[in-house]
Amino acid sequence: MLDASVAAPAEAQATHTDRLTGPPETPFTLDMRFVGRRAVLSVTGEIDMTTAPALQEALESAAGRAFEVWLDLTAATFMDSTGIHAVAGIRARLVEADRRLVLICHDGPVRRVFTLTGLDRHLEIHPSRSAAHNATA
Repeated sequence: MLDASVAAPAEAQATHTDRLTGPPETPFTLDMRFVGRRAVLSVTGEIDMTTAPALQEALESAAGRAFEVWLDLTAATFMDSTGIHAVAGIRARLVEADRRLVLICHDGPVRRVFTLTGLDRHLEIHPSRSAAHNATA
């Protein structure tokens, strides 16, 4: 469900939501919703070599259809290098198109991966959707 602070007026919200699930042995779901000109992708579970292709495909789809892409990783429990690669790749594409990528990621194992790789210095990361929303206001 979208955070109330992120939701646009009802007439601006898209009626389209996608939900992807990963292989049964890997806990993973990805919801994609469009709110006005923003795509909001919410990931639950593990992002690894078996689920990163679904994440990358969803990010590519969102980047082609939205002015800005929000990737909510607050319910993600793990991310390996394939997930980092997907995020870094879409960031480059969006920057080139003068569009915005926002990560929603609180302190924890996934955030630590961005810090260890140094990507946190190149990404816009907020601990919550409301913090990201307030940064755009």
